[in-house]
Amino acid sequence: MNKLLIILGIGFLLITCKGDVNEEVAQKQESQRDHRSISSDCPDFLQKRKQDNLNISILLDLSNRIELSNQQAKDSAYISSLAKVFNTHIKNKKLGLLYDKMQVFFDPIPLDQRINKNAELLKVSYVKGVSKDILMPETLKLYDSIPSQIYDLVRKGSKKNGYPGSDIWRFFKDHVKDYVVENCRRNVLVILTDGYMYYDKTVMKDKNRTSFLTPQSLRKLQLNNSSWKEDLEKRNLGFIPATSNLEDLEVLVIGITDQNNENPYTPDIIKTYWSRWFDEMGIKKYKIKNSDIPTNIETVIADFILNKRYGI
Repeated sequence: MNKLLIILGIGFLLITCKGDVNEEVAQKQESQRDHRSISSDCPDFLQKRKQDNLNISILLDLSNRIELSNQQAKDSAYISSLAKVFNTHIKNKKLGLLYDKMQVFFDPIPLDQRINKNAELLKVSYVKGVSKDILMPETLKLYDSIPSQIYDLVRKGSKKNGYPGSDIWRFFKDHVKDYVVENCRRNVLVILTDGYMYYDKTVMKDKNRTSFLTPQSLRKLQLNNSSWKEDLEKRNLGFIPATSNLEDLEVLVIGITDQNNENPYTPDIIKTYWSRWFDEMGIKKYKIKNSDIPTNIETVIADFILNKRYGI
């Protein structure tokens, strides 16, 4: 009887151990399947050269800022410079290694469908098999002409419907991860804006944090002396973070403009708002530049995107 009990006990242990082993094997197989499904989003041959696969997105602030003197001409020149820098990058890549794209966004979507159709024309994709000789000059041609057409249509529409503003905050919350961030490319978002942020359907406050910043709201903060930065930190002023985990996104902001002439610290305050916002959303690399003549900004764009100076 004792021998029978011992045999049964050993058998039970073997079955239990086998079950544990089978379960462990099943878990490893499931883990491997999960890993393969995650890795399949970006094949190894693309992942290895991810930093050389450019994904440039341009977010246009189509608010009443474009009525400022020469703003349309400046923005058009900035966008043209982006196309030149993008082409410089493409020119230095082998045909078999092409996996680069550039596109334009705005938020909210304009009512005039002609504007949206023009934006579609600015979606340029370079992949293996395309002709650089054909596509590169076509890219420059599109980016030299289409942005001005978009601005003309927006300004004409504003006479009837007014400017809706620019919902940059909501673009980050709802769209940036889906539209701008990709696993297999180096993601660069370029925002053309004066630095103020306002959209009437996205007005939120959380204590001293907001989803907006206007000349009027900035004036009420009374940050008009040399201790403005200490005051801003003490009061925890800034934008409400719109999202998080944006470590795989780089951002270049161009066009910070002072519309609050009585406060000489305004540009620095605006930059601090944006810097804190980017930091809190996890963005590691960013640059925020004032409005300037296009030739100066072209150098900034080349430095940021190409990581070194190029003769363009």
